[in-house]
Amino acid sequence: MEIVEGIENYHPDAPTCVTVGTFDGLHVGHRKIIRELVQIAENEGLRSVVITFDPHPRQVLAKGAVVRFVLTREEKVELMSTLGVDVLVIHPFSKEFAALTAKDFLVDMLCAKLNMKCLVKGFNNHFGCDRLSDFGALDALGTEHGFDVVEVGEECRDGVTCSSTAARRMIAEGKMSSASAILGYYYYVNGTVVHGRMIGRTIGFPTANVYIGDDSKILPRPGAYVATVVLDGKTWPAILNIGSNPTVNDDSDRVFLEAHILDFEGDIYGRHIRVNVLRHIRNEVKFGSLDELKAQLQHDVEYARGVIAQCAS
Repeated sequence: MEIVEGIENYHPDAPTCVTVGTFDGLHVGHRKIIRELVQIAENEGLRSVVITFDPHPRQVLAKGAVVRFVLTREEKVELMSTLGVDVLVIHPFSKEFAALTAKDFLVDMLCAKLNMKCLVKGFNNHFGCDRLSDFGALDALGTEHGFDVVEVGEECRDGVTCSSTAARRMIAEGKMSSASAILGYYYYVNGTVVHGRMIGRTIGFPTANVYIGDDSKILPRPGAYVATVVLDGKTWPAILNIGSNPTVNDDSDRVFLEAHILDFEGDIYGRHIRVNVLRHIRNEVKFGSLDELKAQLQHDVEYARGVIAQCAS
């Protein structure tokens, strides 16, 4: 997959089939659109082009808003590269860009600079400051300027329309099974294992302290979770704690991600790991002693093994 920074830097060597969106999470609804994009491009001899934005429009237009995302930029690019897309264009979003009308964007940019011959849109896509979304109006614009318009219907899971907003809400509430149904994969964090306080080691539960390095990543609510850890292509069962660890820490403002990897021994400081978060176990609790914490962790491990075995069957 070719990656291009900015629409103006794309130099088409063939006509294109294009879709546009923020694509946070690349959930099953997004994948439905991208499958249609890739299929049309293959059938019509076009190049498949996905246009997304950095920064996210909400970061520019919602002044002072705290915005959290399912995927970091790097994760989005990595996941997009597995979907058969020819070109990913990451366009800078600004207030000036947001002021363009749908015609300015679709005709003067996408047709003129990308030689767009087909636009694939989601059922709720809108374009430009005039927020043009009506299929008939877009189809008329396409007929006038030489591009087809294909609209892809919504995708639902358990009666919920698959959307980035829904996925983020489920993750924030710790509803990981519901989130994975919308996403089509387990929510995950990528990070580097860093040195922690070594307290887990003293009670027989050593943890890998995961540093993400990106504050824009949305995290599940504080608590203990069933997880798996991917290291060097191998997947290990684990329990993950997200939160301030109030039993052993007085700084309630600091959030730790600590994975206890089951059946694993070895030094992985400085190593890159992926933690897949499968299911919420319990809320974060301040225990009366380390012995109480240790007893609860033993229960958490037993529960996690059962869940992981069930997921694998």
